[in-house]
Amino acid sequence: MKSSLIIPAYNEEEALPSVIEEYMDKVDEIIVVDDGSSDKTYEIAKTYDVEVYKHAINKGKVATLRTGVANASGEVIIFTDADCTYPAEYVHQFVSELEKGADLVLGSRFLNGINNMPILNMIGNRFFSLLAAYISCISISDGQTGYRAFKKEHFDKLDVSAVSLEYETKMTVRAAKLGYKIVEVPIEYRERVGTSKLRPIRDGFKMFRGLMSVAYNETSLIAKTIMMPSVFFIIFGAYFGIISLYEKVMFSVLEHGYYPLLAVFFIFIAMQLLSIGLIMDYLTKKLDRIEDNIRKS
Repeated sequence: MKSSLIIPAYNEEEALPSVIEEYMDKVDEIIVVDDGSSDKTYEIAKTYDVEVYKHAINKGKVATLRTGVANASGEVIIFTDADCTYPAEYVHQFVSELEKGADLVLGSRFLNGINNMPILNMIGNRFFSLLAAYISCISISDGQTGYRAFKKEHFDKLDVSAVSLEYETKMTVRAAKLGYKIVEVPIEYRERVGTSKLRPIRDGFKMFRGLMSVAYNETSLIAKTIMMPSVFFIIFGAYFGIISLYEKVMFSVLEHGYYPLLAVFFIFIAMQLLSIGLIMDYLTKKLDRIEDNIRKS
């Protein structure tokens, strides 16, 4: 299958040449999309034998990726970053997994251990990967990775509503919710070249909001019906928990000794209902996907 590599670039003049040269003989086509850079990113990209597109203004990573996919001619689409963090040597494994039946291949930065990520970013990635795994009911070690591959024919379904770095996380959960087969390939993660554009607090909030959005919108009605009572149990649990905490802090003694037990009980029931609903939704979507594959074959 012909492979097209999409490189979104915004002020990456320092790292871009190394990225292009590293991937040049690993893929059939390289598409660089300059997202309104103020440095020489566009001029540098034009010196190579690659497809180059430029946004007149900065539109964000998501718009850049979409521009790349829209102009790609390959059957396989590969996303990478323009900062030298993702090695090109794993491309053949990505394509191989797609040929064996995977729908989405993720380059996991955590399966081999990670040394070149700031501690705050690492904690955030771990947290959101666990949350994504819970929502999607599959094991995902790195749902946020920007190094991923899929068949172009699936992009319309994998493309999610997003603005920034939450895009990858939402795409991963969307794929799981659709019953797609997701495969993770352990990769090396290298130190970034240039200045990072990640803002942990701001982007972390966007990821959390995005995950909650895709979890609700992509969940079937029957699963939502099962999960709905959990909202009331969480409210009750929070109520009793807050009162217990208030009494302990203000009076150093619990006037209602059984309130902590009620708080734990209600929250436990809520988590059980959420889990049952998510599992039912996953099984339903997985069966639908298997049925679609059988019908196509």
